Amino acid sequence: MTDNTLKITVGEAAIHRETARERLQRAVDGERGETIQQDAGFVLNFESYAEVDRLMRTVNLQLLEIIVAEQPGSIRETADAVDREYSEVHRNVEELASLGVIEFGDGDNGGRRPALRGGAERIDFEFSIDLGVRDRPNASA
Repeated sequence: MTDNTLKITVGEAAIHRETARERLQRAVDGERGETIQQDAGFVLNFESYAEVDRLMRTVNLQLLEIIVAEQPGSIRETADAVDREYSEVHRNVEELASLGVIEFGDGDNGGRRPALRGGAERIDFEFSIDLGVRDRPNASA
């Protein structure tokens, strides 16, 4: 996954641990390069449905759409783009940052510029339900 896409998964901690082990082994075996580092930075796994619920709120999805499409230079520009109060948008982007979906860079006029984690340009959200898996996300945690 080296195409600048942030992959968000649910309940796949075991799979990601195994992938991390494989990535570490490749590094130990001498493989170098951007791919090993990039793969790690472009996967975000949620282990609870509560986290998924926070991410999937309409206001947060609208903000993510603006952040990706328009790349606003500050939280204030983001608020203007969605025609909402700064304080509300500030609270929502802080929530997205606490979930690990966005991070802040240096923005316009000393402000903080919201951007997808790791410089990603797209989001791919994967939600799978496998009846044979017992390692399920917590419903309330």
